[in-house]
Amino acid sequence: MKNIKTIIFCLIGAFSFSQVPSFTVAYFEAKPYQQDEIAEKFDNFYKDIEFNSGGVYLERLNRGNTMGTHRIVFFGDATNWGMKEGQKESNQRWLFWRNVTDHVESWGDRFSGRILDYNGDVAPDHYGYIQIYEIAVSDPEKFLAAHKKIVSQARGLMEDRPVAFGTYDVGSPNGATHWVAVGYKDIGDNIVIKSKMEQELAKEWKEYYKNRGEVLSKGNFDLNILRTYGSFN
Repeated sequence: MKNIKTIIFCLIGAFSFSQVPSFTVAYFEAKPYQQDEIAEKFDNFYKDIEFNSGGVYLERLNRGNTMGTHRIVFFGDATNWGMKEGQKESNQRWLFWRNVTDHVESWGDRFSGRILDYNGDVAPDHYGYIQIYEIAVSDPEKFLAAHKKIVSQARGLMEDRPVAFGTYDVGSPNGATHWVAVGYKDIGDNIVIKSKMEQELAKEWKEYYKNRGEVLSKGNFDLNILRTYGSFN
């Protein structure tokens, strides 16, 4: 019970420090073949819930430098965060997390940060497949300028696929300070789009790497959004 309380306090309280679009992500290792049971618990708890802003994603981790099998992402405006008042009693929240924990092998790390830039005509769950790059950025201002420019230049190839950039403010996975998230239809779409960009935007990418400042890669991974509650928009 102590571990469940710690998890809930960290997830609910993580947004008190910020007044910009923010998130907290919690990683966990699900017990074998328990994904459907976990998703059912989330559906039963979050169905018909209205949020002051943002919402919750339940995600399955796939390839790459992953920590566990799944993660939960809480996101929204930090000044107007969480479920609307009166929708769930405290004992219902405790019971929900206890029931979810019954299907969890172990809880992993938690990180919080901000969403500094979002580009794309649809929300991340529109396609439901995301690749995340975790990076250590030496000059955030220089990087953001280069990032925005290459995203704009690639928009014709990317069409409505979303691209996001943000910070890690509490916690630093593998020493990362920032992250970039890119949405695709699936792994095949991911590879095809990258191949096209290398061929058609070679000059633009060269300029991007030259102008973004020193950046260290700290790993990358892909995931599928299994459930969405609330709204990213």
